[in-house]
Amino acid sequence: MGAMFFGQYLLSKGIIDRDALIDGIERQRKTNLSLTALAVRRGYLTMKQEEAILLRYRTSEADLEELCLQSGLMDREQLDELLRIQRSDWVRIGSALVAGGHLTREGVVEQLAEFHDSQREVDQELEANFKACRDPETVKTVVELAVFHLGRLSDRPIKLQTFGEDTGALVDGRRRFAQKLVGDREFFVALDLDPAMAATVAEGLIGMPLEAGSEAAIDAVCECVNIIGGNACTRLEALGLKLRPEPPFSTEGNELADGSRSIVRAEVIAGEAEMDVRVFL
Repeated sequence: MGAMFFGQYLLSKGIIDRDALIDGIERQRKTNLSLTALAVRRGYLTMKQEEAILLRYRTSEADLEELCLQSGLMDREQLDELLRIQRSDWVRIGSALVAGGHLTREGVVEQLAEFHDSQREVDQELEANFKACRDPETVKTVVELAVFHLGRLSDRPIKLQTFGEDTGALVDGRRRFAQKLVGDREFFVALDLDPAMAATVAEGLIGMPLEAGSEAAIDAVCECVNIIGGNACTRLEALGLKLRPEPPFSTEGNELADGSRSIVRAEVIAGEAEMDVRVFL
């Protein structure tokens, strides 16, 4: 069993059915609001100001709290008020399933304990696989940044599912978005996404809907890779490595999988969507 979200775990065990999971997720969506959405509701931000902050949030590593304060539109007291409201109103999937009559509180507590036990084993396996791969610091940096930015841009819960060496072959129906990093070391970063997920990531980056598979969507995801590559260069500089990113590109082929490189594949889930992050060393 790979990494899962709690709702997926319950579904895989037959504790709930798909309709129950969808109902629970919808209950969460109606209740769980971001800090900026709460700020708009309280009159601290306009919708235009919120979008400006979210644009910075999606393209940086800064916390949303930090960006709200940096904007000068809210003070610490207002932000603390919003955090208190958010914490008191936040509904987790277990509570949402109880509210919908799909599980009892006792059932959630029991299943949650088993879930945490299973996921600890998965986390230990992932960490061991990271340490066993070639150049673990580089790989872990790239994968962590990719997961981080994909989560922000897709606005979905995201989790690293499995990790290990791979052939580098592109899964049917997906497109590869990649970038070469050069300098003290040379390697490629690649995101393998299906058209729908690519369009979601592109929309998150530029803040407007784009047609799946369109040139604009492809260009936007390439820019996402550029952000990941640039951040990786900055982080790895702290380890004494001088790197620079070359222009990102997109392909539907397997040009990078020529057998001359060590290839690491990280399978990632974002909500129900699946994608791959690869590092060609």
